[in-house]
Amino acid sequence: MTKQPWGTLSFSRKPERQVTALPRANKEYIEVWKPKLDERVQTPSGIGTVAKISGDMYLIDLEHQIARVWERLTSIKPLK
Repeated sequence: MTKQPWGTLSFSRKPERQVTALPRANKEYIEVWKPKLDERVQTPSGIGTVAKISGDMYLIDLEHQIARVWERLTSIKPLK
């Protein structure tokens, strides 16, 4: 293959991928689960109880451990 100088067209390149328009977002309210005080939850560190809420951070008192950890809402799951 021969090198082409800058600024010349190369027809061997693949055409750029074209993305279609994204679907319209729904304006409906989506209900998000948020734990309350003294509710049992599952975290990456284990099962615990919500001890304190500060904005989007939750202080979790872990069961069977001498520890309290701050977790974001995205890493907390309801206990079934």
